[in-house]
Amino acid sequence: MLLLVIGAPLLLLAIAVSVLAMRNERRHRQRADAAIRERLACENALIHLAQNTLPAITDAVRRHEIPSVAVELPVELGDSQFGQALQWIATGHAEDLRVVTEETRAMVERYGEQRRLGEIQAAQDQTRGELSASSRAATSAAVRSFGTSVVSLGTDLGQVVSAALREHRDDAIYETLTRIDHTVQQMIRQAQSYVIVSGGLPGRRWPQQSLTDVAGGATGRVREFLRVRAAQSDRIVISRAVEPLVHTMATLLDNALRYSPPSSFVEIGFQEGHHGVTVIIDDAGMRMSPEQLEDARLVLSGERPVDIHDLGPAPKVGFPGIAALARRYGFSVHVDGPNIFGGMRAMVYVPSALLVSGDAPRLPEPELAAPAHIPVPVAELESPGADVHEITSGGLPKRRRRPVAPDSAGVTIESGQARPDLAAAWRSGSRSGRAAAAERTTEGTADEHTGSR
Repeated sequence: MLLLVIGAPLLLLAIAVSVLAMRNERRHRQRADAAIRERLACENALIHLAQNTLPAITDAVRRHEIPSVAVELPVELGDSQFGQALQWIATGHAEDLRVVTEETRAMVERYGEQRRLGEIQAAQDQTRGELSASSRAATSAAVRSFGTSVVSLGTDLGQVVSAALREHRDDAIYETLTRIDHTVQQMIRQAQSYVIVSGGLPGRRWPQQSLTDVAGGATGRVREFLRVRAAQSDRIVISRAVEPLVHTMATLLDNALRYSPPSSFVEIGFQEGHHGVTVIIDDAGMRMSPEQLEDARLVLSGERPVDIHDLGPAPKVGFPGIAALARRYGFSVHVDGPNIFGGMRAMVYVPSALLVSGDAPRLPEPELAAPAHIPVPVAELESPGADVHEITSGGLPKRRRRPVAPDSAGVTIESGQARPDLAAAWRSGSRSGRAAAAERTTEGTADEHTGSR
């Protein structure tokens, strides 16, 4: 009986525990089934979002339409957080595509605008460049043509003066004509500078000459030639380089004379070297500032090419013209200071390629000019077919015609009195003739300065 009393409650407890266990098992099974169904619904919704909703939004945005961002959710999801997350993904995707589209459109428009502006700018630059090149070419051609015309007219005027000098042998008339002739040579030199800077060539051509004659020819083209003192050099310059060197040295002499005291002299010396000869021009005048000296070096060395358009309304064509000749003919020019006189030094290096070898025969040559301090009408000595000078009782030269003969290059070459004899004849002139010439060089209107000091 006792066992029955004790066993009955235990049996009832075991039955109750079994029932509860079965109920719990059934409840857990239901929850598991619900979780599985929910998981499958989430997977299907996510697949549908990825395969249908998002591509549809993308297509709508691509077609510039308003996309539908509603996400189709199964009943199982309802208002679940997962469903809300899917809706946020769809909405965010649509907004992101809209922003990207707007930014892309704006970027494309900016790029297109920049490209159009770039093309317009390039076309404008090309047009401006073509117009500038055409304008510069036209301007250079106009200046070159005008300068060439002035040189031609000056040469014609020199021939007229030559004829007048042959006709009028009175000392007073000869003095006036000589002064006119000297002024014409300065005018021709200035016009030649403009022609050279504008791309033209020197307008004169000579047979080979000694460096002494080249220095004499340069001296004859400056205003105060009586202040030039030159050394001697018998080295011979080839024909094609004579006129460029004469013009270069005349420009440097003009620069030196203008910026030195009227009582001082300008010295021309020659330094023989292994590879050529250096012509040294020293003055006792004003020195260039370091900035001016550096600017002159850049121009003369060709490191900074200069043409007529870069020179402003009052162009100084001396150094640019020298630089153009140096590049074309193969010599070099350098300026420095101070020199032994406290002034400036200009050096013209003439390489051996521009010099005749020592054993080469020298052709008959015209006289370019007399030695320093001897007043010679330059046009008469430089012009082909000039007359031989004799000395009048008053110390001024008179003329007799001498024959001319063209050389193989078509250059007119004069024959006649040799230079030493001519120089001796000039030196035998009276003091009054030299004084009259000195007075003439201090008169007249100053032409435009061609240097850069």
